[in-house]
Amino acid sequence: MTFETLPLIAMGLLAVAVFWCLPRKYGQDGVAAFTGLGLLVIAPATAIIMLSNIVLVQQAMVRSEQIGWRTSVTAVAIASLVAVFFLSREQAAIFGVQWLIIGIAYSTLRHIHVLAEWRLGRIAAPTLGAYFRYHLLPPVLAAGPIHRLPHFERQCERRRWSTTEFFSGAERALLGFALAVIVGEYLIGGKVAALLGSEPHRGFLIGWLASAIDWLRVYATFVGLTDIALGLCLMMGLRLEENFNKPWRARDLVEFWIRWHITLSLWCRDYVYAPAAIWFKSPLIGIFCAMLVLGLWHETSFYYIIWGAYQAAGIALSHLYGRTGDPLRLTGIPERCKAVLAPLVILAWLSSARPVITAVIGGTGP
Repeated sequence: MTFETLPLIAMGLLAVAVFWCLPRKYGQDGVAAFTGLGLLVIAPATAIIMLSNIVLVQQAMVRSEQIGWRTSVTAVAIASLVAVFFLSREQAAIFGVQWLIIGIAYSTLRHIHVLAEWRLGRIAAPTLGAYFRYHLLPPVLAAGPIHRLPHFERQCERRRWSTTEFFSGAERALLGFALAVIVGEYLIGGKVAALLGSEPHRGFLIGWLASAIDWLRVYATFVGLTDIALGLCLMMGLRLEENFNKPWRARDLVEFWIRWHITLSLWCRDYVYAPAAIWFKSPLIGIFCAMLVLGLWHETSFYYIIWGAYQAAGIALSHLYGRTGDPLRLTGIPERCKAVLAPLVILAWLSSARPVITAVIGGTGP
């Protein structure tokens, strides 16, 4: 958890109060207005970029429906959104003000989802009010999930006050905060990581172990933030898409990426992997394109380009050996042992990326 996420969590809590204090038909509009004003105060660059993108993308869809230029408008809009995202992140890195553009990455992916579905005729262009409501939802700004517009609108229509759901959401948010702050940042990221010493003095094996510990920290922190987001949404009567499904139960890398950051994995599958695999007539190229996008989404650097290729290679190997029905070659080993060994092998591959890549290109990695 980073410092900039705390104001967004506080905003999410206040948004719950704003929603239930207003008449039901105005509740989500009130949350959107509150979010826009809050962003202008705590992250003005985010507010300007996000609000401008919402208006421009929605108007582009509405206007193009009148003249039938869906394909051209979609291509230009997506290219513009991606350019704004990378440029804003680059400028923020140069001036050291990352907290000013928090949430832009997730918002960009939601825009691309809506544009792609609208281009295919699966959804109609949303009204401006509906589009503001969809994007300006405080709990999901910091860490997702990348919820889909049709599901969100159905949830808005169906929600009713439920004491059970309200307190269930509050409990999930509280436990998520404890998981992110105490387990993820304090215990794993602080106490455990400190046992390995400073980074310049680490050898390859210690660097590998440090990378594995960092994966565990990211998992605890990310799951915690997701639980906060989904818990706060549930307090407003919204059941959004789950983002994690027990990734430690995965038996290979293919299953791991299905269970890890589910909404992002599905986004990559629908809008990167599938189009690339069809265009190049090669699922392998589709996998590499999807993982490349996933890497660059985290950071625009040569390291993450190689990282994407590295993880794509792991997925390709899992597909190749998965044809045997026992991808990890654990034939003859009891199922309980496989349930322990498989996640360890997966973690070993995932965490090996940093020491291997840094050994090849130099530096210390992300």
